[in-house]
Amino acid sequence: MKLLERLLTWLTDIRIRHKLLGIYIVVTLIPVLLVGIYLNYGMREVVLNNSLNETHANIDKLEMRLNTVFNRATKISDLIYMNKDVEKLLLQSYENNLEIYNAYNLYPIFDEYLKYYNEIENIQFFMTKDIITNSYFVYADKEITSKEWYQQALKKKGYVSWVYKEDHWTKKKFLTLTRAVYSSNNQLLGVLSVYISPDVLNEISKDEVYDAYISLNNETIVHNKNRDLIGTEPTFLNHKSSDIEQGNFVLDTTYQEEEVKVNVRSFHPEKALEDSIQIAAIIPVKEVMQESNTVLLKGFIVVIGCILVSITLIVLFIRTFDRRVNLLKHAMNKVSKGDFELRKQIEGKDEIGEVYRELSITAESIKKLINEVYIHKIKEEKWKRKQKESEFKMLSSQINPHFLYNTLEMIRMKAFMNKDVEVANIVKLLSKMMRSGLERTDKPVSLEHEIDIVTTYLEIQKLRFGEKIEYEISTECDLTNYKVFPLLLQPIVENSVIHGLENKEGRGELQIIVKENSNYLMIDVKDNGIGITKSELEKLQLRLDQSEEQSTSNSIGLFNVHQRIKLHYGDEFGLKVNSEKNIGTTVTLYLPLRKGLDSNEKSSNH
Repeated sequence: MKLLERLLTWLTDIRIRHKLLGIYIVVTLIPVLLVGIYLNYGMREVVLNNSLNETHANIDKLEMRLNTVFNRATKISDLIYMNKDVEKLLLQSYENNLEIYNAYNLYPIFDEYLKYYNEIENIQFFMTKDIITNSYFVYADKEITSKEWYQQALKKKGYVSWVYKEDHWTKKKFLTLTRAVYSSNNQLLGVLSVYISPDVLNEISKDEVYDAYISLNNETIVHNKNRDLIGTEPTFLNHKSSDIEQGNFVLDTTYQEEEVKVNVRSFHPEKALEDSIQIAAIIPVKEVMQESNTVLLKGFIVVIGCILVSITLIVLFIRTFDRRVNLLKHAMNKVSKGDFELRKQIEGKDEIGEVYRELSITAESIKKLINEVYIHKIKEEKWKRKQKESEFKMLSSQINPHFLYNTLEMIRMKAFMNKDVEVANIVKLLSKMMRSGLERTDKPVSLEHEIDIVTTYLEIQKLRFGEKIEYEISTECDLTNYKVFPLLLQPIVENSVIHGLENKEGRGELQIIVKENSNYLMIDVKDNGIGITKSELEKLQLRLDQSEEQSTSNSIGLFNVHQRIKLHYGDEFGLKVNSEKNIGTTVTLYLPLRKGLDSNEKSSNH
């Protein structure tokens, strides 16, 4: 019941124009939009599912054809592996190159395979025997044996391995079957490479409706219509090789800055225990949905046209109604504030018009009484308030800053005459700081002037603490080129002295470094004081970024400087604090590189 009462109260408090607009939205606009969204989503799913089913069938055919090619290459490797003539050829001793050439001619089996199997581009045997080579038999020298594909073939001990490698002679890269071949007594004869013909891959994939990719181990594209992509990584798969599951799956991703669906089939070629082949069909969602989107767009244009007409009518009604209600509200507000000068009536003879006319008559009847008593009291109160303001301004103007300067100068001269040079210097520095503070405005000052004030402050502290505090100011850029808002640097230096160096045992050191890089003007304030812990540093940085000051007295100066920088220069500028317990603290101010302030920033602070 309480919830229902709260709901009714909330509905009652809503403005009438919002109620009317809300009823229209709930009853008309939202149902129409929901139906449109449902139709759009439903048609999208139907069209995409049809495309996925079509690509699934095409991928089945492509997988079957690829398996035929891979099985043919595997069968050839089996025949070569078991052929005793190869063993005899490679283990026999030869006295001269002529005997080697004759032996090669007696083994024409590679030519036979290339002649009858168009799936094979070339066959090469990288033999361990150091004899003269030809187009098929290549001596595996140190450079060849160090290659990854050769070492991988040796690790698999005669099992089939698929790699993407280049032909030894032509230097062109092919999808290649590699296999280590051993003799009958388990002696390594070499590594066989059977290169798959790219023309065959083009032939079996030329009828694909969508762009098809064939990749190896989810790492290298070995076939695509665009030759520039062959040999590159299939980034659209968006998975590591170990994460790719065998079988068919669909990925939703972006490819070439377009939303696509990737229908992927992953399988192991025959006798390949570890290597896998991925067939991926790229389905561009925008292209697939183009025709259905055209139909939906026409339907939505009709619906939106009807909605716009109805919105126009309801808005005209609401605006007229709201304008008349606001006139009545404004008139009542004027009466409540003592202004009884109202128009006699407003347009319309409905309930709103009648209420307005009654209000006008009431205002006229009480205006005479108000003028005699209320207005007289208001004038009397205004007179008293102005009198108090004048008295306050008179008292405030009685303090003359020049009196303070003259008094300090008199004290300094007395100390100098008494040969107390240290007191005279302190009074001189103090007078300089007070004059700077009293004359300071919100207008920008040169960075050189700000550094000079900080130097004066540090000189006073050095006279106070003696050798316990040492300071150094280093400038790596021209200070006269920059203008900053006053009191940006001095609170940071004061914070370092008070909270970092005063309680430190031994000599304290403070260093100010002004430098610039390609992005910022940076001012580092470094001290070797007591520092703060990592947790306290995190809390401090969090407090600096608060929109309102909720910090302790230890960080209120840092907060004010940080917020002023962000307010006047932008969120990318501000303070950064680094500190280590018992090591020291570094506060870095990040300011813009531009010299001075533009006119907009100046005017905002006047």
